[in-house]
Amino acid sequence: MSKAAPDKLRRDALGILTAAVAAQLAVSAAQQGLPALGPILASTFNLTTAGVGLLLGTISLGTATAVIFWGKLSDRINDRLIAVLGLFGTATCFAVAAFFKTSEVAHFAIIFAGIMMAAPTVAMTKGLARNFVHLGNIGFALSTRQAAVPVGGVIGGLVLTGIAVSYGLSAALYALAALIVVGGLFVILAPAGIPEPPRMSTENLPPVSWKRLAPILAAAAFFCLTQLGIVALLTLYLSSSRGWSPIHAGQLYALMMACVIVLRIRLGVISDRYPAKRVNFQIVIALLGAVLLLLCAILEQYPIVVPLLFLAGITAMGWNGLLFTTAVVAVPSQRVGYTQGVLHSFIFAAGGLSPIIMSRIVQSFSWQAAWTVMAICSIMAAVSLRRFDSSPETIKEIA
Repeated sequence: MSKAAPDKLRRDALGILTAAVAAQLAVSAAQQGLPALGPILASTFNLTTAGVGLLLGTISLGTATAVIFWGKLSDRINDRLIAVLGLFGTATCFAVAAFFKTSEVAHFAIIFAGIMMAAPTVAMTKGLARNFVHLGNIGFALSTRQAAVPVGGVIGGLVLTGIAVSYGLSAALYALAALIVVGGLFVILAPAGIPEPPRMSTENLPPVSWKRLAPILAAAAFFCLTQLGIVALLTLYLSSSRGWSPIHAGQLYALMMACVIVLRIRLGVISDRYPAKRVNFQIVIALLGAVLLLLCAILEQYPIVVPLLFLAGITAMGWNGLLFTTAVVAVPSQRVGYTQGVLHSFIFAAGGLSPIIMSRIVQSFSWQAAWTVMAICSIMAAVSLRRFDSSPETIKEIA
């Protein structure tokens, strides 16, 4: 192979990564941005804290119900087509919600957007794995793509909140739809990259060791119970318990997300240097997050709880790219779409249940009780990861 050939593969891979980041950023502006609009959603739709948690949770549960379907479909047809359909479908849902404003149609459109958002998430994972695994930078690629998730949080915390405060929720939803359309255009214009392998019949597909993946699935669910509990309720906590304005709460939310961007990319680079330590890194993240949340519960009446919660939120989001990388390299390439669909189903189901459960705990008991439950979930994520088979022999086989 000529020198120009690997250079072209690298350029194409980076082009695909750019498209994947754009698509994930667009979707995450909704997934992470809507929680930043928590106080505005509450006032616009006349919802309680539990009502906002239910709305946000239902969106995520809608994604969880669809992601396995989209994952299977991406193993059978062009995964880029799946991503484009999902992005334009999501944009349409938010445009409809903006047009119908506070009616029930708007509620249903926002919830249906959760179903469409599942498509680009799982499809772009498959494309990145195909183009980066042979370059030895799969951890960097997936972590960089996942760094777009908090970028969406920054957009939600600053841009969407500012638009909603100044011009109303409908304007923010229209802006969100436009951003998602731009993400779809990036996917359409991205280079082709490595061709997809020939399709295999269902009976000839290589098997997946679900027993080996089970600890990863469990850890993902526990991580999300913690992460989404903090993310979905942070702005509500700051406004209701600390007297912060929606703008200031959104700004802190955005700053937290900005710190997560740097953390995720850095952890991805480090994990490519020490692939055998990926699981250990995740265990450390889980235990550190648990300690910070327990401190929040103990010191809730003191002002220091705000910076502690800020650090806990950053820590609680650091695991994402590492866990996706661990799952991708542990399965045959022909099953990446399906297994990522199952993994995302656990993630979105837990992410959907978390704001519902945690908001109920806050309403029935206290914020201290919610921080404690989130800490326990983080500890359970570490316990689950301890059961994952990450022996050097296994890593050598799948690398």
